[in-house]
Amino acid sequence: MSDPSGPTVRRRRLGSELRRLREQAGLDQLAAARDLECSNSKISRIELGQGLPKMIELRSLLDLYGVTDEDERAKILEIRKEASEIGWWEQAEYETVLPSGLGVYVGLEYDARSVRAWELGYVPGLLQTESYARAVLGSSGLKTADEVGRLARVRIQRQQRLTAKSNPVELVAVVDEAALLRPVGGRAVMRDQLAHLLSTAEMPNVTLQIHPLDSSAHAGMLGAFTLLNFGDSEPVVGYVESPAGNNFLERDRQTRMLVHTFDRLRAGALDPGDSAALLAELAAKE
Repeated sequence: MSDPSGPTVRRRRLGSELRRLREQAGLDQLAAARDLECSNSKISRIELGQGLPKMIELRSLLDLYGVTDEDERAKILEIRKEASEIGWWEQAEYETVLPSGLGVYVGLEYDARSVRAWELGYVPGLLQTESYARAVLGSSGLKTADEVGRLARVRIQRQQRLTAKSNPVELVAVVDEAALLRPVGGRAVMRDQLAHLLSTAEMPNVTLQIHPLDSSAHAGMLGAFTLLNFGDSEPVVGYVESPAGNNFLERDRQTRMLVHTFDRLRAGALDPGDSAALLAELAAKE
């Protein structure tokens, strides 16, 4: 994509602009909250791109921050207008079942130019078959069959970015071999999943590498993570999912550490050709 254009990225861009303008005006979040007669947490959510100010609130903030240039005000108001669009993942069918934070991730992934994923326990979501996804999502036992079905459809819908006719997302995935040995959903489901990985890995925008089971201890054993890239003008976003919640990492120090770890994992993994050979070998055993 030449420029991130989805509502999630626009909301984050608007929040970043408002934070910059507030700091440039020498004001803290409390001053903004007083101006809007709202809570400090609302200002924080707006600046993180997790909420949208009403148009009248936005104009009030621009007045408070001393933004008088009409072109600049118009640009920010236009971002706000575009950010109010609803993404497919925000439709009621999906929004009601998405865990906290996952909707934000799906929106960011939708706009990403490239995704780098390290997966320790499962096949990455962008590469899962629907049957495999249902098995993974139903493993917690905390969701109804209907909820599992809707969440599985979210994963399948996300995968359309891989096959988009115009500027498909580039995916580089490194998967621990152990994730491919676990018969999630049973052997028939796993056989289909391995075959799907083999065919998907042949796509020009997908690079799949397997981290061999016989490798020594490595930094990736601490857990799975994803890196989202939006182009040179946008910061890298790191995403770490856990049973306790989802974390977005955006500070340079944090993302640099994840990038360094991912590069080391790639270096220690089998190259794409050898990974495909191993996949074929595992599929033949199912």
